[in-house]
Parts: sequence; structure tokens; C-alpha cells
Amino acid sequence: MGYRIFDVKVAKVYLEANKLAIKRKKVRAGEVRYLKNVFVLDANTLITGKENKTVQLSEIKIGNRVTIDFLKTKDRKLLAKGISVLN
Repeated sequence: MGYRIFDVKVAKVYLEANKLAIKRKKVRAGEVRYLKNVFVLDANTLITGKENKTVQLSEIKIGNRVTIDFLKTKDRKLLAKGISVLN
């Protein structure tokens, strides 16, 4: 249940559900696959933008490059602890 970090592009933002979906490339044995991951955000999730200013989930757009600090919960959900919007 340790922290992990992804540097990825945003595929979809679910404002009503407080979730963020990303798509990342995975290469295994010369085969390229794209994996989709959905991250749950809670009240403690910190989202920062340029100059480390706090931003809202609604300000994140599809295609933005983000770094996500997350952990996997006991019920196998990906809980975002921190999101940095890089562009």
C-alpha cells in the first residue's frame, strides 16, 4: 500500500464523481498497449498548478500532462493524494 507516481496525460475528468482518468502506454515484449486508470479524489487530495498554486479539479483539461501521487486502497481503488498539473 505504498505510494506510486505516474507522469501521464489526462484522458477524462469526472467532475460529479470526483475522479480523474488517465491513459498510459505500456510496452511488453515489443507489444504496445494503452492502459486506462481511474483515480479517486477525496477531500485531502492536493491539486497544484503553475508556481505551486492550488487549483480545482474543474481546471484540469483533457490532454494536460500531470504527475499523480497515489496509493492503492484495500478495496483496490487508486486514491490520488496529490496531483501536479505540468502544462
